[in-house]
Amino acid sequence: MLKITYLSLLQCLVLTVTAFGQPAHRDSLIKVARADAKSFRLDDAIWKKYRHRLPVTSDYFKPNETNSRNITLLTDSDYVYAYRKAAFKRNKHRHTTWHYVLIGSSIAAGIVILGLTAIIIYVGPQLG
Repeated sequence: MLKITYLSLLQCLVLTVTAFGQPAHRDSLIKVARADAKSFRLDDAIWKKYRHRLPVTSDYFKPNETNSRNITLLTDSDYVYAYRKAAFKRNKHRHTTWHYVLIGSSIAAGIVILGLTAIIIYVGPQLG
């Protein structure tokens, strides 16, 4: 009975030690990769050519010496994958200037229409 207790205790200790093995290092790599990818911008010619058809695994999203603060991390697969994912996400929702002009003008037109409707509702009963 005592052997079983000692073996169970030893097994719990081993499992506890292995459970706390890697996540902290991996999480810090992902944070560094996301911070480095914030300054990434896909070249305009490449973006106009492919728009939203590039996959995450494309070499256009691969980190290099100019994009990374720590060059030794370029060989770490977790860092490279997290960087590609963050750079892809940053460029996925990118739009042209005309898109933002169209959205802004439609919002302005909606505000004008609401304002005119409010004026008509307020002034209408006083006229009649």
